[in-house]
Amino acid sequence: MKFLMTTMALVASLVAADRVAANEAAGGWPLPQATPAPVPIAPPQDVAYPGTLRLEVDATDAMRGIHRIHETIPVRGMKQLTLLFPQWVPGDPVPPKVLDQVAGLVFNLGGKRLPWRRDPVEQAAFHVDLPQGAQEVDVDFEFLFPASSAIGPVLSTPTMVDLQWQSHVLYPAGYYSRRIQVAPAVTLPHGWQFASSLEGATRVGDVVRFSPVSLDVLVDSPVMAARWMRQYVLSDDPVPVRLDVAADTESDLVVPPEVLGKYRREVAQAYKLFGGQHYDHYDMLVWLANDFGPAYFEQSRSGENGFPAAFFSGRSLGVPFHGFVHAWNGIFRVPATMWTANLNVAPQDSLLWVFEGLTMYWNGVLNARSGVASREDALRSWESTASAYANRPGLQWRTLQDASEQVLIQHGNSIIYPEGRLQPWPDWQLNTLDAYLQGQLIWLDIDTLIRERSNGRKSLDDFGRGFFGIRNGSRVPAPYTFEDLVAALNAVTPYDWASFLRARVDSVGIDTDLDGITRAGYRLTWSDQPSGALQASETKSGGASLSFSVGVDLNKDGEVTSVVWGSAAWRAGLVVGAKVLSVDGQPYQASVIKSAISASRADRPIELRIARGQTEHSLSLTWKGGLRYPHLERVPGTPDLLDDILQPRP
Repeated sequence: MKFLMTTMALVASLVAADRVAANEAAGGWPLPQATPAPVPIAPPQDVAYPGTLRLEVDATDAMRGIHRIHETIPVRGMKQLTLLFPQWVPGDPVPPKVLDQVAGLVFNLGGKRLPWRRDPVEQAAFHVDLPQGAQEVDVDFEFLFPASSAIGPVLSTPTMVDLQWQSHVLYPAGYYSRRIQVAPAVTLPHGWQFASSLEGATRVGDVVRFSPVSLDVLVDSPVMAARWMRQYVLSDDPVPVRLDVAADTESDLVVPPEVLGKYRREVAQAYKLFGGQHYDHYDMLVWLANDFGPAYFEQSRSGENGFPAAFFSGRSLGVPFHGFVHAWNGIFRVPATMWTANLNVAPQDSLLWVFEGLTMYWNGVLNARSGVASREDALRSWESTASAYANRPGLQWRTLQDASEQVLIQHGNSIIYPEGRLQPWPDWQLNTLDAYLQGQLIWLDIDTLIRERSNGRKSLDDFGRGFFGIRNGSRVPAPYTFEDLVAALNAVTPYDWASFLRARVDSVGIDTDLDGITRAGYRLTWSDQPSGALQASETKSGGASLSFSVGVDLNKDGEVTSVVWGSAAWRAGLVVGAKVLSVDGQPYQASVIKSAISASRADRPIELRIARGQTEHSLSLTWKGGLRYPHLERVPGTPDLLDDILQPRP
């Protein structure tokens, strides 16, 4: 009966809507009609653009972060020119989103200004009608860097600049990026130095000209420019690998010899892992400054990294090698759906758990094998990842593959990308980091399973050489599909890898894959005492990490920084941004809430006084499990596969 009534109500509403439309039309009021769609932008074709674009960047106003760009574009025989501003970067699943930093756009033909119009649909496309006989069009515009991190990434300061060509060029629509030739040049602030993977550099005064390259190579080759810079050779066999360091002061350019030694070992270990390389030289570009960045991009022949001034004196030294691993995984071997014809076709992140998850896995492995990270550091990292992702309730409604697309939904994640957005409930929603870190756990599972099934004769290293080490020396990307991935794994160790992977990345209602942790000879255990690393972190921050017990983390002032979906804190009604004023009537302190949790019982809720804005209210938090912290524990009597994975290769 209920179904019948619902159906009748729906039919009645549709009839009423039709009657209203008919009455309006009969009364002489026209119904709105959709505006016809404009002519679409010409899709890219694999044909050569006629002529070479000349691109000149004036970067002398580094103090204010104003770059002035001049282009000369051949247009012989054309009636209309459509230029595109790059919206995507090869090898990066997140759009740069800097179109709003373009200003002062002017087109000229023989000194006479030409009117231009923005495409009404494709906001990064600009149309110019050309008079008969036009040969070349001059294009001028400015690219305006944020001067404050409150506006965006600070990539231009009085002492250093990260010149990323994708934000400094307009290019013709209708062509593959690899079929457009560009002759680039840059004018540097007086006396500054530079480094880039671009070749053929000639310098006259402060003007540096590079050999003409295709557009895809150009955007793959940023320029580091700085007042103070130093280059260190990490390897010259078989090709040069360099560490290029820029700093705010000359004294900060010094990289300790022991750090260089670790980096050199990591390059050597990468060659042992992959068995080949896909660059003719590689530059790790590192900016050291407290007011620069965040800067991070990876390319086939370089990687950009912005770090605090004291980075090389700290303990975390492995970040530059994440991009280095991408030179094999993600840049050379790229998921087929992520390779695009030009810089304005959006990639599909269907294999982000390989692109990023496997890179995370090998980045950690290579750090340990080279000594960049100690074995203890590596175990702490696995403990942190396994415990943080052991409970992901979002897997009950969406797949890890679908979460990989979150990078596009969120336009990145602000934990990694400054332009991204945080989520209110990340463990329920899942996000970009799941592809990275859950992917990392899946690849540990694969590595240990290969070792187990082959009785130790094979490992993921064999897959690395067979899949990423092919075509040694080639710089032509080699796209792959899911089926190619499965075939390569089967070539190492026959198994139903397709079902194995589908169960983990394409299934709903699953748990986080911790089988690799178990097979490696370890397990997650829980106690009422935090690990040394977590205790040190809490002591330094003054906060309380209670996510594994009641499901909440708080800063030193009692502000809630995270709440676990479905936890006791979640059931009580706590949300991010709320502030705990008191615990059982006592003013909030980390020690006070920890004591209350330790003494809590099911029949005695913890009473919290909470403030949200100008409103205060009380909450009752029921919990009987006491304090709970994770520990990665070795299982006696089992093979220590993780130890073997982390051992350097001879």
